[in-house]
Amino acid sequence: MYLKQCIKNPIITLLLISAALLSSACGYRQPSAEAMQQSTVTESHPLNGKIIAVATGLPLSYTELLGQLKSHRFILLGEKHDNPEHHLRELQLLKDLQNGSDTRVVLEMLDDIQANNINQLTENSSDEEIKTTLNWHDRSWPWQDYGPLINAALKDHNQLKAGNVSQPMMLQIYQNKVPPQVRLSTVSAIPATIKATIQQQVYDSHCQMIPLDQMGPMTQIQLSRDASMAYALEHELGENSQAILIAGAFHVRKDSGVPLHLQHRTAAASLSILLAETDTDLITIEDAIAPYLEMADYIWFTSQVAEQDYCASLQQQSHQQNDN
Repeated sequence: MYLKQCIKNPIITLLLISAALLSSACGYRQPSAEAMQQSTVTESHPLNGKIIAVATGLPLSYTELLGQLKSHRFILLGEKHDNPEHHLRELQLLKDLQNGSDTRVVLEMLDDIQANNINQLTENSSDEEIKTTLNWHDRSWPWQDYGPLINAALKDHNQLKAGNVSQPMMLQIYQNKVPPQVRLSTVSAIPATIKATIQQQVYDSHCQMIPLDQMGPMTQIQLSRDASMAYALEHELGENSQAILIAGAFHVRKDSGVPLHLQHRTAAASLSILLAETDTDLITIEDAIAPYLEMADYIWFTSQVAEQDYCASLQQQSHQQNDN
């Protein structure tokens, strides 16, 4: 029912289907983490759990990874939204990197409207108080996946920041253009060649249901989201502070995502870590990291969640709507 309601308005459909079609605010409810944990399909893969430095192609231990991350100002973690193991690894990293108020935690899952109420939260806020205060979108971002990250940030007195743009802002960008806001100023600095690459990504991630040449406004939204996250990471960050972004894998890509916007804001280098599912057809390190050579500094391989064909569902709903 929810998908059908969304498809009645193509603009809303475009705005609310996420890059991975897993966090639609049209009302798609993700399976519980417990249910998905039982549907992993590559637990015995030889690379499962391995951390690989892309530059060298060599594995490193978790302790070695931490040692390298602690010396960098910006750490970007990219997830697949529906993989519960990714949320566990993010929480593990966050807890081991935290340093009180010198740690800034930026979440894609929080937007500029919710940002207005973050300061009302304390380390003693209950889950229900947090969800109410933030008007948490549980259908888009299941609390069992992201609540532990927010709680950990609050309890360690980290700087919790919203990275995303809100739905009203997305609609404004779609219908008009990127507004002249400081946090979105880096959108215009991204080269046309990279924008074309992003437009293709957006087209593919939206199931190729809208003609490629009509994806310009959605590309602007994607660029604006990345710009907003970069701004949240860097703006007024203390000299001795470290900022950590937790977002979808598309956003942390070094060749097209937030790192490009950070380059226009600061001389400090960022490190991107992609949490990537293992592939039964890619067994060696060389083959497994080949798709990510330009995208990340580190790949942390995890088990794979059984794929769900979200595009098939959307296309079926669209055909049904057209027939009515």
